Amino acid sequence: MTMPLSFQPRSHSSYDPTSDVSIPRPRILPTTLASGEGGTEYHYSFFRGEDRIGGLGFDGPDVVVETDGYRERVFTFDLTREQTIQSMLRSKADFGSTDEDLTFLRGLAQGLVLAYAGQMDNEDNLRYIAVTSVEALDQAGVPIAGSIPVLPDKKVVLGEAAVPSHV
Repeated sequence: MTMPLSFQPRSHSSYDPTSDVSIPRPRILPTTLASGEGGTEYHYSFFRGEDRIGGLGFDGPDVVVETDGYRERVFTFDLTREQTIQSMLRSKADFGSTDEDLTFLRGLAQGLVLAYAGQMDNEDNLRYIAVTSVEALDQAGVPIAGSIPVLPDKKVVLGEAAVPSHV
């Protein structure tokens, strides 16, 4: 049995010492989401040492939220498609993981958001949130454990990282 993924932030990536996998910040492009709104397209690569062992692509919205004078730019990683969940699960063997599917998905999603957590040059408060849906997990055959909260809109937060302003 392996230990669950436990990614740690680095300056331009996240790193899991157990699997020896690093996730550099992704290549990003502006995109138009299915809703017609602007968003961001993400292209991640996964590395063990110098060897690329996999990757993942998806998109998501980004918005500015202000609450009680606190302003934050929120980037949502939209992992609500069954094929995205299946792609993530196919990388389990590459990571050497024998964890339950939901545990692996949560660990990998946390690695995705933590790739940004080591930033020291951002002028804005930033938040990165990786979400999926109950439906996508169900379609991919991933049972939802009672310990993971389901939001009222049937979304599930798999990973989250806040990066305070550094100016």
